Amino acid sequence: MNITLSKVIAVLILITGISTGAGASEYQQLLQLLKNQLEEKHQGVGISGAIVDKDQVEYFNLGLASKSAKRATASNQLFEIGSVSKTFTAIALASMVSEGKLKLADPVQKYLPDTVNLPIKNGKPITFLALANHSSGLPRLPGNLSPRDPLDPYADYTVEMMYDFLNDYTPVTEVGQVHEYSNLAVGLLGHTLALIDNTSYQKMITTRVLKPLKMTDTFVEVPFNRLIGLTDGHDLQLNKTKHWQLPTLAGAGAIKSTTQDMVRFLQANINRKPLAAALSLSQQDTADFDHHGNRIGLGWFSQKHANGSFIWHNGGTGGYRSFIGFDRQNSKGIVLMANSVYPLDKIGNAYLTGKLPKLLAAASAAPAVGESQLEKLNGEYPLTQGFALTITNRGSNLYVQGTGQPQLPLTAQSSTVFMMEAVQAKIVFDVDDNGNSQALTLFQGGQELKGKKKQL
Repeated sequence: MNITLSKVIAVLILITGISTGAGASEYQQLLQLLKNQLEEKHQGVGISGAIVDKDQVEYFNLGLASKSAKRATASNQLFEIGSVSKTFTAIALASMVSEGKLKLADPVQKYLPDTVNLPIKNGKPITFLALANHSSGLPRLPGNLSPRDPLDPYADYTVEMMYDFLNDYTPVTEVGQVHEYSNLAVGLLGHTLALIDNTSYQKMITTRVLKPLKMTDTFVEVPFNRLIGLTDGHDLQLNKTKHWQLPTLAGAGAIKSTTQDMVRFLQANINRKPLAAALSLSQQDTADFDHHGNRIGLGWFSQKHANGSFIWHNGGTGGYRSFIGFDRQNSKGIVLMANSVYPLDKIGNAYLTGKLPKLLAAASAAPAVGESQLEKLNGEYPLTQGFALTITNRGSNLYVQGTGQPQLPLTAQSSTVFMMEAVQAKIVFDVDDNGNSQALTLFQGGQELKGKKKQL
């Protein structure tokens, strides 16, 4: 049977139902925003998630787990959670600390083979705390990561390669001086914790986190009998892409889980039980992290807002995005998982800060730019030597493609201002009195690049 995406969404909303309790309005707003992301913006294939409000849990499933099989999403299907895995690794670390097996201030070098010499700057060794809160001085990725397959970039990165990089690396900053997000650091942390327990990362995380929290459907390596429940991941153009393998840096992003299991994880972190000591330690702030007001604990980030604060982490792989966050004071939390690379953070943040109505109003107020207006923006815009942005429209939808990069959809904020939400960038067009574009400016990561429209 041929089922369209919009019909799947509509059917699943009816099946899931909308609560008539106090949280009904938030639930409806959340569903509308997610539905807009899939249907109106075409930014995704399927989304599964849940909200927790004290003892009440509301699940929702929208879209497709598999486009080819026309299989709808469900709360018992597996998604790659990416960097949310870092919070599991941090909780495992906290469990070892609470047992007295090690201390956060211990040098990690003490627990590694003699063939490995971790870099030291100004006499300060890398500690477990420094790995967990991204202050180790290690880079985001190892410099010798050179994947044979860019669609599965960590698959052939070996332990020996990691050791070789660590032996040769000269840090720019000393431990604790700068907080720089590092997949290498948390991958090394997971690897070291497994060595301490004399087992694999999978068995270590299962024993220390998954079993105590009764998370029976969460895996590093998905067993054969659960592969049928593994959703397909999708790239920016919503084409099916490869699942990621992280044999060496598993602690940084290898976990796959279901919404049902992630709700158990969410509730455990809100209530801090079981594993009370480990969960409490992992959530304690250790330092300021960035200029956005985030602080960092062990793995977790925290952020204050007008009405309180919340703890969170997001994740992403080549075909997935995830977000988990919770407000312990109000016993409220959310988990969102998508089988495409379009982010969910904005929606998750809005739920936790009470700003869903504002976000929904902004989405509803987004201007509809006519096809004839969009056609006047089409063209090639060189930004630097060898790199240009090509703007094209298909009907009432506008797209951008950088040289050698996939095509991305643009979301209108006005007739001349468009967002690339997938990569958190903005494009502003300079137009003449007739609406014909003369140039554009790309705003991304604090930088501005301007390019004049290439004349044909």
